[in-house]
Amino acid sequence: MSSPIVKRFLLSIPIVCLLYLLLSKTPQGPADIFAFKRFHRSQEQLRIPINRLIVNDSDCRRIPIPLKVQHADSEGLLNADFINPVGASKIKAPRALTDLTQCPSSPNQFTGHIRLPNVLYNISMSPITATSKDTRRFWNPTIFALPYWSKNQYLIVNMVASHGELYRRNVLCEANICHPPSETFKNSREKSCTEDDLEILGSNGGLRCVTTPIEVDVPPTPAERCDGMEELLADIPGFHDPRLFYSGRGEPILMVASQSRYACIGLWAIDLRAVYPDIKETFASSPRRLGPGPLMSYPTLTELTRNPPSTRRSYEKNWVMFSPSSLVSYLQYELNSTTRTFAQLIGAGLTTTNQTDISEEPCLSEPTPLDVSGGHFVAGASWHQATPALKLVLCTRSNSTCTNRFGETVFFAVIHKKHVNEYGLPMRYERYFVVWSATPPFNMLGVSQNPILLANETSRGWTAEEIWDDVEETRSGSRTEWGQFTYTTTIAYAWGREESDIREKGMGYLDDEVILSVGIDDQNGLYAKVKVSDLLQCLRICPGRMPIW
Repeated sequence: MSSPIVKRFLLSIPIVCLLYLLLSKTPQGPADIFAFKRFHRSQEQLRIPINRLIVNDSDCRRIPIPLKVQHADSEGLLNADFINPVGASKIKAPRALTDLTQCPSSPNQFTGHIRLPNVLYNISMSPITATSKDTRRFWNPTIFALPYWSKNQYLIVNMVASHGELYRRNVLCEANICHPPSETFKNSREKSCTEDDLEILGSNGGLRCVTTPIEVDVPPTPAERCDGMEELLADIPGFHDPRLFYSGRGEPILMVASQSRYACIGLWAIDLRAVYPDIKETFASSPRRLGPGPLMSYPTLTELTRNPPSTRRSYEKNWVMFSPSSLVSYLQYELNSTTRTFAQLIGAGLTTTNQTDISEEPCLSEPTPLDVSGGHFVAGASWHQATPALKLVLCTRSNSTCTNRFGETVFFAVIHKKHVNEYGLPMRYERYFVVWSATPPFNMLGVSQNPILLANETSRGWTAEEIWDDVEETRSGSRTEWGQFTYTTTIAYAWGREESDIREKGMGYLDDEVILSVGIDDQNGLYAKVKVSDLLQCLRICPGRMPIW
């Protein structure tokens, strides 16, 4: 039997070990003490509770990420639990972005737009297997590329004209692009058009459904409160304004506008695999990664929110979700000449409060009286978010030394400048591209200097002669039939890239192609493919972000 002295000795061993561990974790050297003090000062500057990052998981589990002081690299900034507001306000545009401030040509002297040579192509929801022609009218398509190993190239969700019925219908199909037989194309898996394709799509070819369009079965949602004119929306079932995009995890997300649990109309998200189970097998069959595919953050229809509740609006629309890493996603609510707000998603559609850098100067501007008198701008125009965001590494995929270095990764998206007539009705939407940093606090970095038009696209408000003044080929013959009312609904990286991981579906490089989904007059749809560096040329760097060399 042990003596009392031995017992006391044995009991003291774990206490000594515990003291040793505690002392080893405290700052010892000058560098450690400096980092420790700097961390606490940064907390005092923010004067708000600092929470650990929370993975946006479907079951709302709180998964803390260990807190530590990070070095100034991209991974550290993505995983850090705090932002130094002094350092954040000094973030400058990467040199590679300033290289994109050069313009390919002078803007149109009448309209002020820059015209790209890329053509808009037709979309048909009528598959080859159809036994009869589909007489429904499809409009405002949203398109994204399926994984490169999939049987088909793209997935389309299209709204269906109501034909007088009070129900919003949306259909989806898998689709492929075909080219005229005389046209050469780089990818060996690209397809030549058949005679039937050319009859349906026109002589330029285009994007056509391969599978039979099926209705998107998203549960209806009840409106909590609709007042005034919005009361007409309360009892209309079905969703509208669908948007397809990939999360940072590689999840195929469908965001829709539907009746809100908090007000009248809100934004909801659901994993496309829950709506369209046929693609589950595709996402689970990656040749480079085992497993069933990315876990679902939104296995059921989930309403996205603002925090605090007092900031919620009766009718919400045009939010942008962006994911700086596979662990974290954000919602950008507004982006205009006076306001920018975004927040971090923390699970089940809930968010933090506004995370916008308070030192950020507005990047978007309103026309001056001189601009309006010059005829390029209309007084009363407003800015609206338009498409999901894509992550971009500011170098070329073809460059073997291209790496995702700190400061060289950004997000970009399309925004619209909405011009209205004297009755307040939309006259035209002008397409601009915006760029913001992919590291906290996600400062705005640049915006297109001029509105962007595609080769066979125009804009209302001018004569045909004025609109096509900068295109030699159109100076003969009638051009009035080219006039359309167009707007961009989504952007996505084009099909055909061999990504090493499904998480790369929403990330690309300057020499990658982007597919733009374009709506026409709320009654039709088109698409175009453009290289990223062409879309982002002629940028203006935001105030305070121009680097000093």
